[in-house]
Amino acid sequence: MVVTQSFRLTGKSDIINIALVNVNGQNVVCWEDIQEVFPGVKYVNNGELTVSKMRDSNQKRIEPHCIEHCPNVVLEVVLSTTVKHVHADNTMSTPNPGFESTVIHKLNGLHDQGDMTQRIAQEVWELTKQMNDRLVLIQSKTEAILTQNYELLEYTIPRLFIVLPEESISWDPKTMLRTKFRLHFICECGKHTEASGSNIPHHLHLASHEGYVVNKPTEFFEKYGPFLMLMLEMIKLGAGIAGHVVPALANLKVVDALDFAKSSVDSVTSNIIKGVNYSLAYLEETRSLVKRSSDDDVGDDARAFPDDLGSYLTGVEGLEGAELRQLGSHLKANNSDKLLGNLYRMTTKDGHVKWVCRHHYRASYQEAHTQKLRDVVKLAEGVFDEQLGRIKVTLGSSFAAAEFYEAINKAKVGVYDLDITFGWDCSRTDLEAFEKALKMSSVSILRLDLERFQASIASKLLSTSTQYGILVRIMEHTDMKTIHMVLSKDFVKLSSLQPKRSSHLHKLSIEMTLSLIGVNDFRVLVKSLKTNNPLTTLNLENNSIGNEGALALSEALKINTTLTTLDLGGNSIGRKGALALSEALKINTTLATLNLEFNSIGYEGALALSEALKTII
Repeated sequence: MVVTQSFRLTGKSDIINIALVNVNGQNVVCWEDIQEVFPGVKYVNNGELTVSKMRDSNQKRIEPHCIEHCPNVVLEVVLSTTVKHVHADNTMSTPNPGFESTVIHKLNGLHDQGDMTQRIAQEVWELTKQMNDRLVLIQSKTEAILTQNYELLEYTIPRLFIVLPEESISWDPKTMLRTKFRLHFICECGKHTEASGSNIPHHLHLASHEGYVVNKPTEFFEKYGPFLMLMLEMIKLGAGIAGHVVPALANLKVVDALDFAKSSVDSVTSNIIKGVNYSLAYLEETRSLVKRSSDDDVGDDARAFPDDLGSYLTGVEGLEGAELRQLGSHLKANNSDKLLGNLYRMTTKDGHVKWVCRHHYRASYQEAHTQKLRDVVKLAEGVFDEQLGRIKVTLGSSFAAAEFYEAINKAKVGVYDLDITFGWDCSRTDLEAFEKALKMSSVSILRLDLERFQASIASKLLSTSTQYGILVRIMEHTDMKTIHMVLSKDFVKLSSLQPKRSSHLHKLSIEMTLSLIGVNDFRVLVKSLKTNNPLTTLNLENNSIGNEGALALSEALKINTTLTTLDLGGNSIGRKGALALSEALKINTTLATLNLEFNSIGYEGALALSEALKTII
């Protein structure tokens, strides 16, 4: 671990750490290192004392020059100033006495002005240093409060709040006892509420609420005064603390205002600078009154009271659960309000409780569900393109499907393009669950792979329209623009149905792989091809349909205008079947791919097919 010494330029708040070197077993800071960071350095102060360069036992400065390490201290660096000297010309004649006295008078005046300027500069430096020290204190104390963790049960009301006067008035100690205050809760948004793609600012801000009237202000400020002063100072100065961003005072606004509280919130927003300054002045005056009262007390019971504001704030800690619950006794609120200030309680990923406005609550809630969807898709080794709103996923079980449906419906991220494969032997019940989830989604482009679907014996006894009603309803869904389905042989009769085409559906296509197809199903298939159904890809590989089957398909292809791909490989088709198909190709202009491998079409059949292709080209 590298040990360092902290430095900052006089009058500046930025702290720079310089690494130490070890000389004869002692940690020191090389003067050359200081010069590299602070060019023109003249000397270094530790408080009001100047840090001397180290000397050896003979009181000679150690070469190269270095200074001692001052742990837990920020050293102040003072830079050299360049002074231009004016040299008199010895050849000039001596001025007359009157001119000399005038010059001396002017020089004395300039000297006095120089002294005054130096005193003002010293006072500014001291004030700046006090302000920097105060800011460091406020930041450290506020960070301790913001990182304070609460148990869910004891964190029953928001913990961050400030008070502002009800009316926009100027500070006047004579009227301070007549001033009415309202308590305003603060939304604890930050990195834990940031959502991808959100344009909502995530800095601490006043809750969207008109605030709560403070009862018995004297008792209230006595109990919560130090905490309130710290919060008001933090808001006035602005800071970035513990994952929270506190904007400068002029930018502190509510994110939005509810209708019933809008006028009050707008009033608070427009006068917030004056209000914060007034509240700080009120608290400071109260502190001074208590201090004077404490000084007048005599006896052993006299209570010691801090002399300065820094000491006053040093002892401030975050409010405990009991102190938060007692807050309600000092405020006027409706029973239905429950002192929440339109804030919502949420739990971060680390288990910390935060109170945030509805906008940040919704953003955080949505981000949590979007992350859940990402995790579900990743677990299924799928792809989720959030920019395009596209998901490609293969689900392996009914349980995985149910988890995916829940995630996609809760995420509300706008999934418009869904490519989903049912990678298990799914059933009618699984299709019903999918249809229900689809209705609740924003999907308009669907590719559904049901090649492993297995119809039950009972469902096969139902009518065709009943068996395939689920898929028909999906096709007729009004939000669908494009649908492509990959179906098993159990859906062969679907090709005979003519679903009601929605005016929104631009494209409907079906792909089938039919193995071991029966005679009756083959007849249904051929008949449906003559009706120009949505079937675009048909795989009849290894079904042994023979020349007779090829002849039947050829007659259908002469009419069909939708089928683009036909696989007839390994179907015992001979010369006669090939000749029939070649005649169909001379008429059909839609079919783009025809596979006839592992058939015995012979030379004559091949020649006829090639001649047919010439007519197409």
